[in-house]
Amino acid sequence: MAGGLLLAATSAQARPTPQQKCAAGKNTTAGKYAACRESAEAKLAAGGDPSKYTAALDKCESTFSTGWQKLEAKALAASASCPADDTVIKAQTNAYTVRVAAQVSGVRFKDNLDGTVTDHKTGLQWEQKTTVVGSGADFADPHDVDNPYTWNTVLGGTTPNGRVFTDFLPKLNGASMDGVTLTGCFAGHCDWRLPTIVELQTILKDSFPCGTSPCIDPVFGPTVARAYWSATTNATLPDSAWFVYLSTGNVGFDDKNLSFYVRAVRAGL
Repeated sequence: MAGGLLLAATSAQARPTPQQKCAAGKNTTAGKYAACRESAEAKLAAGGDPSKYTAALDKCESTFSTGWQKLEAKALAASASCPADDTVIKAQTNAYTVRVAAQVSGVRFKDNLDGTVTDHKTGLQWEQKTTVVGSGADFADPHDVDNPYTWNTVLGGTTPNGRVFTDFLPKLNGASMDGVTLTGCFAGHCDWRLPTIVELQTILKDSFPCGTSPCIDPVFGPTVARAYWSATTNATLPDSAWFVYLSTGNVGFDDKNLSFYVRAVRAGL
């Protein structure tokens, strides 16, 4: 008899709550959405009609949204909390399936036609540079390829205060002249930053030393074949930061008050 009571209690405890049911349902719905998109990508890769591909993606999204709303309505009716923004989940899934399709097809870098490049291998989104190498610096235009920037203006400080951080990045991230108000951000994103030394090395050509100079894909736009700052401080020499020399792909470090070139990055979707 005691064993029967224990079994009944265990069964009751194992019964999922409305919140747990909703979370489980959303996981299943998100998985089906990803599978639906991957199926559409597969048909397109096999030579399918691009118009049918677009229609298939629309159907995937419609099914996903309908399922998501039903789960939230059911949770609400049971007075259960069921957080998770469908727009965020959808965007993350879209980015993932696009990256998979791009990698399978052998296409790594995508020109987004908005002044940025997406690396489907890392998921990072990079700034493209403009103008012609050697045409002269123009600091009013943060994308001018000839603009060199300091990391720090004075050595010995712990807070980055060079022109990279006081001029270049604020312009990309929409800071107004007062440094407080946000205006338009570059390519619709306000989280541009300097890449780490590891991230900066990911856009180098695979061969080392590079057979051509500059040592990155032409999709990134004009590139000065010189040193480009990273955001990584030298751990043993804090007045120095690491850089990549884009003529050869060599990595080094130097004093932060020197002026080197820069290329911004963000995490992407």
